[in-house]
Amino acid sequence: MALQPYQAEGSYDKNDFDVAWRGSLGYQFNDGLFVKGTYFGYKTEIDNDGCDLKTQYVDLVVGQHFHPMDKLTVSPFIGARWASFQEWDKYVDFDGWGIVIGFDATRALGNNISIYANAKTSVLFGTTKEAGESGKYDTTAFISEIGAGLQYDFCFSGVAGNVRAGVEGQYWSGVSDWDSEDTSLFGFVLGLNFRF
Repeated sequence: MALQPYQAEGSYDKNDFDVAWRGSLGYQFNDGLFVKGTYFGYKTEIDNDGCDLKTQYVDLVVGQHFHPMDKLTVSPFIGARWASFQEWDKYVDFDGWGIVIGFDATRALGNNISIYANAKTSVLFGTTKEAGESGKYDTTAFISEIGAGLQYDFCFSGVAGNVRAGVEGQYWSGVSDWDSEDTSLFGFVLGLNFRF
């Protein structure tokens, strides 16, 4: 992924694209039920003095694949999420747990090409620590994500897979700066998936 950060009050002096990583590992049962764990990590500089922004989360979800039409697959899921948000070299440091819910959908177009869309949102309950302050304070945060793009399906040696290319936006609400502002990330995604 290549993502660019935006802050609600424009306090980032630098918002270049930087690489982010996301990886998932899961298991699908014969009836379409699945479990999946996902890690996301992103780090970038937000000013010319070298201060950085670091975000990461870990999801563990359970979901179900549905086929309401021959060419359409919809996969809703729900689960737990841990996330952290560190800004200005840990001047603001949020850490929290919560619930995540979302879906992934693909619609076949033909010739192994599909369009895909996904969305998920989470509410997190945690604590924020600020540099120079004693102790921590309770924080409720929200993370929303939405993405869309094209998918190419392939198969070799009995292994099915796909390549995805698209755009994605993330909205981290209630965690930025010292007065619970918002940060968003926007950029491009290139993914490779295999099913064994």
